[in-house]
Amino acid sequence: MAQRTGRKIASPSASPPAPTAGGARSPALWLALALVAAGLTLAVVLTDNYYRHVLTGQASGCSISSYVDCDRVSASPFAAVAGVPISALAIAVYGAQALLLALPLARSMRRLAAVNLEVAITLAALTGAVALALAAVAAFIIRALCLYCALLQVVSIALFVVLVWRRRQTQAGRGAGRRARRLGPALGSAALALAVGAVAAAGAVLGFEANALAVAGREAGLAAAAQTSPYLSRNAFSFTTADAPGVGPADAPVQVVVFGDYNCSHCRDFDPEALQLAQDFPGEVRVVFKFFPLDATCNGYVQRQSSSCLAAAAAYAAHQQDQFLSYHLLLFEHFQNHAPQRLIANAEDAAIPDAAAFTAAISSDAALRHITRDVDEGVRAGVQATPTVFLNGRRLETGRLPAGATRYDVLVHEIRALLRAAL
Repeated sequence: MAQRTGRKIASPSASPPAPTAGGARSPALWLALALVAAGLTLAVVLTDNYYRHVLTGQASGCSISSYVDCDRVSASPFAAVAGVPISALAIAVYGAQALLLALPLARSMRRLAAVNLEVAITLAALTGAVALALAAVAAFIIRALCLYCALLQVVSIALFVVLVWRRRQTQAGRGAGRRARRLGPALGSAALALAVGAVAAAGAVLGFEANALAVAGREAGLAAAAQTSPYLSRNAFSFTTADAPGVGPADAPVQVVVFGDYNCSHCRDFDPEALQLAQDFPGEVRVVFKFFPLDATCNGYVQRQSSSCLAAAAAYAAHQQDQFLSYHLLLFEHFQNHAPQRLIANAEDAAIPDAAAFTAAISSDAALRHITRDVDEGVRAGVQATPTVFLNGRRLETGRLPAGATRYDVLVHEIRALLRAAL
């Protein structure tokens, strides 16, 4: 009689074991990690913007209109809790989510996959609920739209959906889900993840706040130093520079604004010196060019006519295709030769990519609006001749220059004084 063994031979047709919650090949897992990375990035950007706006008054990149305005949301009482921006709390939450989802990818930590997934889903559900509440507050109470906030809210809700999908793909919805409901492991995972997230958030808050305070102190020092200069006007003027052509970083602490005319010999002579300032102080000076054609065609404050407005419009058209500087130099190279044929030839020499768009932009309403806005700002700031130069909003008074000194000499001296004062 044959002996029976206690072994069971698996049938060749038996189904393979279901994937566990720690499987690293699940598309839902990698999509969830991508959403966590996006949420963490948005939270960091929002926290930086919050401190920059609240402490220094700087405008963020998503302040587009009276309604689409991240800074209006940042300035509202709903942007922070006990002085801590809500976006910093989001850093803590997404930092925790990153740890919960990434830790089980290590082979030795896969036993935590089911527990961590359940904790991550719970955390995502709470975050999604807060996101919906904040969206309602922005729409109906603040009455403003913060694009970064809206993106973060979408990411929060999407993360909850993806994590639920992840659970359904694995055993976490069945037996592993029952194991995940054990209170001890769940609380341990949640506590560890939130602690790591809180440390990351605290570091971000301290770093961004310290940087914003340093910027505010530096700007105050620059303003005080400029106020005492004998070569600069006491009154400071503000100019629209966000869309103006220039050389040097947009966030440079020192701005040199030059109002010029392409038919002005003094402008031609000063132009290399103005450009040299950005090279002399890399990262610390931005030279901004403002159009002030002494031509009645676009400047209602003068009576004579010339080709200056046409040259300025051509420079604007080149700026629209990110070729301002090369075209600007050609306008001075072919000084007082701004016939239409010459302007088109300049475009070819400057390698402007879209010649048809360039030609259309010269005669466009947008070019005229830009030039007349520059002219109006110049007149309000007391511009009567070209070139007129402003250092951090204060006009360089050429009548006060020391004997033998040039604009460039005095500007270098003043810029160094401003930067020393900001240290």
